[in-house]
Amino acid sequence: MPTPPPANDRARVAANLGALVAVAILLALGYWLTGALARQSKLEDCLLAHRRQCGAVETPPS
Repeated sequence: MPTPPPANDRARVAANLGALVAVAILLALGYWLTGALARQSKLEDCLLAHRRQCGAVETPPS
């Protein structure tokens, strides 16, 4: 029985590393997007309740 040719390990490792980086970027973007949507939802809830000063309160530097 002939032995199969050796797989190109370097290309496989590079592909796996690329996939890992892509997944990490997608997770980071998803985390950022959920935070942005949550902040927007809170702001819209405040505005729809006809409240004033719904934005972030900025304090002057002391």
